[in-house]
Amino acid sequence: MLFSSPDYPVFLIAVFFLYALARWGGPQRAWARIAVMVLLGDVVFMLVAKDVDALWDPIGGGLIRLAVGGAGQGLAPAVVIAHWVVGAGALAGALAVGRRHGGWIASDRGQAWIARGVVAVLAAVGATLAIASLTDTQGPVTRAIAGHGHLVVLIVLGIAIGASREVASRPLGRVTVLFVASSLFYHAWAAAMPGPYRYLLALLLATIVLDYYLGLWIERTEDPWRRKALLVVSLCSNLGILGVFKYTDFFTHDVLDLHVRRLHLILPAGISFHTFQSLSYTIDVYRRQLRATRSVVQFATFVLFFPQLVAGPIVRAQDLLPQLAEPPPLELTAATAGLFRIVIGLFKKIALADTLALGLVDRVFEAPERFSAIEVIAGVYGYALQIYLDFSAYSDIAIGSAQILGFTLPENFRTPYRSANLQEFWRRWHISLSTWLRDYLYIALGGSKGAPWRTYVNLIATMVLGGLWHGASWAFIVWGALHGGGLAVTRYFQRATARQDGAAWTLLGWCAVLGAIGVAVQRTAIAGAGAWPALVVMWLSLTPLWAVLTAWLSREAPARAEPTAAAPDDGVPWRELVRLRPWRASALALRPWLPELLRLGMCLAGLGLLAALAWSPRWTWIPLIGLTWALGVAADVVERGAASLWARRAIYAHRALAVVLVFHYVCLAWIFFRATSFDNALAVLRQIATLETDHANLVPIVTCALVVGLACHLFADDSFRWLRTRFVAMPPWAQGAALACVALVLRELGHTKIVPFIYFQF
Repeated sequence: MLFSSPDYPVFLIAVFFLYALARWGGPQRAWARIAVMVLLGDVVFMLVAKDVDALWDPIGGGLIRLAVGGAGQGLAPAVVIAHWVVGAGALAGALAVGRRHGGWIASDRGQAWIARGVVAVLAAVGATLAIASLTDTQGPVTRAIAGHGHLVVLIVLGIAIGASREVASRPLGRVTVLFVASSLFYHAWAAAMPGPYRYLLALLLATIVLDYYLGLWIERTEDPWRRKALLVVSLCSNLGILGVFKYTDFFTHDVLDLHVRRLHLILPAGISFHTFQSLSYTIDVYRRQLRATRSVVQFATFVLFFPQLVAGPIVRAQDLLPQLAEPPPLELTAATAGLFRIVIGLFKKIALADTLALGLVDRVFEAPERFSAIEVIAGVYGYALQIYLDFSAYSDIAIGSAQILGFTLPENFRTPYRSANLQEFWRRWHISLSTWLRDYLYIALGGSKGAPWRTYVNLIATMVLGGLWHGASWAFIVWGALHGGGLAVTRYFQRATARQDGAAWTLLGWCAVLGAIGVAVQRTAIAGAGAWPALVVMWLSLTPLWAVLTAWLSREAPARAEPTAAAPDDGVPWRELVRLRPWRASALALRPWLPELLRLGMCLAGLGLLAALAWSPRWTWIPLIGLTWALGVAADVVERGAASLWARRAIYAHRALAVVLVFHYVCLAWIFFRATSFDNALAVLRQIATLETDHANLVPIVTCALVVGLACHLFADDSFRWLRTRFVAMPPWAQGAALACVALVLRELGHTKIVPFIYFQF
């Protein structure tokens, strides 16, 4: 299920009310609440099954059948009624078990029996599939299992509803509701896949149960070798599954050059993310930084938690498991802020990222030779914005969805293209992944301990492996090497320029000489040696100059005493204002209200832009974008004080130049990340080298998306927070009206073709 699909709002609303009712509990209106919860569970299941005949209970089966206007897809009425009778009995039994034995189920002993039961069920499913494959009956067996899927969901959900009625077992009911919703959310993708891929949820549950037991065994074992062996089992099981799906064809053909048939396996959605999430749990237990959980339901919900399951952020067990053990309260302010964040994510994805992908980026990288140099450069810039907008949009929707349910997920992006050096970029870009690589890979390799050269090797190795994690391709390895090499060189020059003030100028001179030599060698000695030798020489000769410049420009300025005297106009009483000139008195009187007025003007300019997209000439679009952005920045400047900003103008100018340098280095790496092959990346670079300036393919809507994407990234922080605060403070009816207007705007700005999130491929 896509976050940007029409099904997701229905799914999120149904899960929210289902979870909220599970939190309510108590005897008041118990049977009405149970009926509503079952119906909401049926709605969630229907988003996956798409067939009313799949429902086994009369509550949803009858009401939803009436709502869709008739029968299902082929079951006879007698069979449907028989299903309802069985389903009603199973539901009643599950409700009784959950209410009477919920406390025991939530206990450590009960969870141990639940884990054994899951193992037994998975073993039975595996044996059934093995027999079916031998007898060539996989199709009928799969249909039979799928036909009973809702009955299983109904039993588990019934236990959760029953447990939520008692105070002692209510946390179990809440978590089980989230487990059911998260399992169905993932299975919505698997159910649309062919053949054995429909059992990916079973495979994921098998790895979850294995890591659950390994965590307990690692914690109970004192022998260091046994603990290490158990950790190796976790590493091999998780990375082994990831390797089979992701790297089999790459290593057998591209690395080992074996003459075997390519498998062309479909990469399961989010396999890399939940693999890293599970590994962080067992590694933290091994390091004794975390106690192993005794609840298999909580652990499974932690791994499967639907907001961040497919594309992150990668959540550590020590951050989410405590929230699942003691679910945080539902708060209106947090939920409203979550809605605001979801809207921002949908705008990034639907209005900007998809427009850039369909209108420019995909076409440029598919056939760069058909475009001029300026169009290819725009395509590279467009991809840099697209991948940020696309993935940060997923993170925004994930974090916002979790906020609505009361949970807190870590931030994943902080305007990375504002970074003044490559280290800062990785502190702002995909933060959950970069910190995971730092804590579990870079430190495991030795980190910054030992000789300086070892630090640089560890940095490069970490980023190369990070590139390989993104995909089984040499292009991803080159992307990782570019970032690893850039980080290593940046670290070296940061240390070198920090030793003494004059070192930066000396290094700049030597690096400039090295760059000139590299350009001369590339133009003369290796002019006919091919593209790759030229690229390597240019990178080796120019990267030091780039690194020392960014290290010098982004270094912290020496502390200077700030002026303490108040500005002449501060604190002027009203009586004194009348003695001043009228225009100056008016300015001082408006000063406290000026940021608010500027931000109201910013909102009006933004609404004017939306109107211009529909009715005004195209030449008005870019000026309106610039006006909206400028008013937001002006409001921040006035609010923070123009005098203090002016005093630091040199620092800001240096940082701006460093940001430009880092952005273009990152864009160079993005070429290899996006390219389908080495030849494709070289074709992009060769086309840029032609320096052609035709731009017929830069149509206004694409140019507008580029400018809006850049303006959003560089938007004033305080003005953005002002927008969020004003939305949260609005009355509910106004919030609803605003969300309805946004939905209409997004429908108009959307595309008929749904573009999957980029990181689904990882």
